[in-house]
Amino acid sequence: MTKSEFQDLQKRAATSGMTLKMFLQAEGVAYSTYNYWCRKMKAESEALPIAPISIRSESQWMTGRGTMSGIGVPGVMVAFPNGVKAHFGQGSEGMLMEVLEKSMCHVLP
Repeated sequence: MTKSEFQDLQKRAATSGMTLKMFLQAEGVAYSTYNYWCRKMKAESEALPIAPISIRSESQWMTGRGTMSGIGVPGVMVAFPNGVKAHFGQGSEGMLMEVLEKSMCHVLP
């Protein structure tokens, strides 16, 4: 079983209207296999570190507090603690929000 197959199995189990035990029997999946994947998925989600990031606005770029090679750049830059910077140019705010939502889905309810 792959991770995506397990996630699909969980979705189907949740909407099946059956008890988990009955659902797994109908699917031909051992309860021990299901528990293995539950533990594996939980361990993966717990292993993801949460790191502080810095987000600067366009006005901070233009005042010199945020520059790329000394040139003020409009938009938003996300600066990670390891030194990696991701710049989202003016007009790409929707893309930035999508990236942040997807990257934080394991932390946010």
